Amino acid sequence: MQTAMIERSLPMAPMMSRSKSCSAGQVVAAGRFRAGMAKLGGACTIITSSYAGERAGLTATAVCSVSAEPPRLLVCINRNVRAHQVITAGGVLGVNVLDARHETLAMRFAGMVDGVVGGDRFLEGDWADSDNGVPILRDALVSFECHVIDETVSGTHSIFLCEVTDIGTSDSAAHALVYFNRQFVPIATA
Repeated sequence: MQTAMIERSLPMAPMMSRSKSCSAGQVVAAGRFRAGMAKLGGACTIITSSYAGERAGLTATAVCSVSAEPPRLLVCINRNVRAHQVITAGGVLGVNVLDARHETLAMRFAGMVDGVVGGDRFLEGDWADSDNGVPILRDALVSFECHVIDETVSGTHSIFLCEVTDIGTSDSAAHALVYFNRQFVPIATA
């Protein structure tokens, strides 16, 4: 039995602007990579941790689900931020998923508010400490409390593999907050 090939005419999409491709073994320049990543929208989260009485946190979009059984998340953190050292020392972290009303909080934890650093970031928002000492945002869309089970260093960042030990959700009907094209954008459900 022969299979006939059917040729279809599809409308052409506009071509993307591309610069000269890299040869095998080469990588794109950091600035070009950052410009490309600005087009990859991501859910806004505040990653939190504490160790020996010190609270630390940062705004992040590099978070994703790894598996449901066992429940695991992947979180990428720049090794030069204080929160990285606190997470590494304490072995626990929180992933607090933000909604649109948390934009100023996202800016605060992203270092976009002058003079607000370290533990002072927690002076805004409704924070509570979990049994493991992880700062949890009470009105987050969802908060995941996690135990770090593995850390892999890759370039400027560490990739933390985390086992989810508790989850808290908000009852409010809110809009998600994403970071896209270097700005915070609220996303509503239809």
